[in-house]
Amino acid sequence: MDLLTHIEDRRLLYRIAVLSLAALLLTAALGLVMTVYVNRALADTYAGIVGTVAQKYPQAEARVVQDLSAPDALSVSLGHQVLGRYGLQDLGAAQSGIGVGLLARLLPAGFALTGLACIGFALPLVGYRRSISTQVVGLSAYLRQIEAGDYALDVRDNGEGSFSLLKNDLYKVTVRLREQAEMLQKDKTALSNLITDISHQIKTPLTSMGVLADLLAEDPPAEDRRAFVERLRTQLWRIQWLIAALLKLARLDAGTAAFKREPVKLRELVRRALEPLEIPLEIKKQRLEVHGDDGASFTGDLNWSAEALTNVVKNCVEHTPEGGKIEIVYAANVLYAEITVRDDGEGIPSRDLPNIFNRFYRGTNAGENSVGIGLALAKAIFNAQGGDIAVRSQRGLGTSFEIRLFRGVV
Repeated sequence: MDLLTHIEDRRLLYRIAVLSLAALLLTAALGLVMTVYVNRALADTYAGIVGTVAQKYPQAEARVVQDLSAPDALSVSLGHQVLGRYGLQDLGAAQSGIGVGLLARLLPAGFALTGLACIGFALPLVGYRRSISTQVVGLSAYLRQIEAGDYALDVRDNGEGSFSLLKNDLYKVTVRLREQAEMLQKDKTALSNLITDISHQIKTPLTSMGVLADLLAEDPPAEDRRAFVERLRTQLWRIQWLIAALLKLARLDAGTAAFKREPVKLRELVRRALEPLEIPLEIKKQRLEVHGDDGASFTGDLNWSAEALTNVVKNCVEHTPEGGKIEIVYAANVLYAEITVRDDGEGIPSRDLPNIFNRFYRGTNAGENSVGIGLALAKAIFNAQGGDIAVRSQRGLGTSFEIRLFRGVV
């Protein structure tokens, strides 16, 4: 029954069935011809006997015709005795003439019929074999091109049959191989860009540290020495933070960062995110207001989310003047949890808004020590948890970051 599911096999079986039917019909026709010929030969033989008897013995004509239709036992016995005297007891000689004539007439037709049957059966088999070979050669050439890295060919086939299914499966594998090759190329490009970014970002603080080391080697006064050492510590901390942030981004890009899937209270998330910023907020005497539903939560990773939120709030702290106000509002509904961080600072220029989350992008009002990686890291963390972050800002009226984390999605 499996053969009937393949269009090539079905076509071959249909052709063989048609040829078999045709051969049967021709055989039946040949048998009919043989029967007609034998009947005619017997009729001619009977006619010759009757004619001879009627010519010699006219008075016996009726009797002979009657015996030919229904001979009695006495006539049959007498007839055998007469034939025996002439050596025709087995009728072989009489039948040989009929057999030779029949053979002479039907033998060419039999040979022709046999030849046609052989050719008829051979042609579908040869065509089937050629079709299979052609498709196998085509698929072999296709696979060689795929092996050479050429994924542009489309071998899909909308027809029926096992080869059509095989072609479609091969095309699916080709698409998957192409996607994997593209991903590998993207990974290589991302790795190259990452190395370039790291070297570029570290170059400036390393140069500054080299200059400070040279100044310290000249044995400056104690006051200058303390200042140089403090600047060295600042640059060293900057390099450490930059490398840590870049490594986290690399893990996020590679998909190797492990995110927990656990209930996270928004109140706890905000508290954890604000811990590293208590001193900067106090130094700049900024007012911090936090409002929200204490029961609001989502499913995600507390540590990663807290780090991302810290980067967002830190950006607001840096761009809000002394005595300014920063407000954090959080809530949750059936679909998602939402955190809004607002400030009344200088705002972001409209030309910088589309690029604010790009890596190493430094806007018009970026700080001196800014490297443009904090917001990019925050967006990558929220996106990795199925969330998103958007920004709205207007010069002189402050900035608002809106974070949405869909509930139950990681």
